[in-house]
Amino acid sequence: MNEDLDSRDDQKACSSDSSLLRAVRAGDRDAFGELYRRYHACAHSFACRLLGTSQGADDLVAEAFTKVLNRIVSGGGPATLFRAYLLTTVRTTFYKQLAVDRLVDRQADLSEQVVPVIDRDLLIERLDADLALRALESLPDRWRTVLVQLEIEKKSTSTVAGLLGIHPNALAALAFRAREGLRVAYLQMHVNSTGVAECRLSASNLAAWLCGRLGQGLRVRVQRHIATCGRCTSAAREVSELLTQLRRSAPLTVAAPEMPSMQLVDSFHA
Repeated sequence: MNEDLDSRDDQKACSSDSSLLRAVRAGDRDAFGELYRRYHACAHSFACRLLGTSQGADDLVAEAFTKVLNRIVSGGGPATLFRAYLLTTVRTTFYKQLAVDRLVDRQADLSEQVVPVIDRDLLIERLDADLALRALESLPDRWRTVLVQLEIEKKSTSTVAGLLGIHPNALAALAFRAREGLRVAYLQMHVNSTGVAECRLSASNLAAWLCGRLGQGLRVRVQRHIATCGRCTSAAREVSELLTQLRRSAPLTVAAPEMPSMQLVDSFHA
């Protein structure tokens, strides 16, 4: 019952966010102020987790909100799922700052700093799970089965190969393609759909293009369009930053449909 109520609340929030985003695009800055008030605490908590301390969190959040506003005003940015877009911007801004300050090598140390248990943010964990589950569900049945059996059920390669009736070596190759497919699908969840007809082909294939998963003909078409379209160039830059983050081995939280709890699945090995 509580899950049904939470789901309805999420749907109402998403619908409300979409209305506010439309208002922002129409020039209503007060609407963005409402989005700021609604999600500032969530973004600040997430920034503290990334930094390992509250120091610098205010600046990180302020920069992320500014980036999102500028993207919306320029015609890009989110149309829905504002919270997801905002937190992704917080993350990519954080990693970009690390690179600028030449602190990338200290990332592991930063992540291991002691953070109070109360900083555990269930909203963020749920957000990651929702996006990851949507990405997982978008995969072909065979890929999804392999990932659930290997990564969530934690079954051995030989056991899963037997279930599918294939050789273990063939399963290993299939699992590699499935993990890469999940990486692409998860990235694509962060690409905004666009109503601009000439951008649709590139937008719908942006993640696959960045991961080098397009055939030559389609790859050339997407690349040529991005080279001449400021909107798609900006989108490619944002998703590229997230891809860099994932290649640093970002654990993906997913929940198999038949499982009552969420488990950590590291399906983004470079």
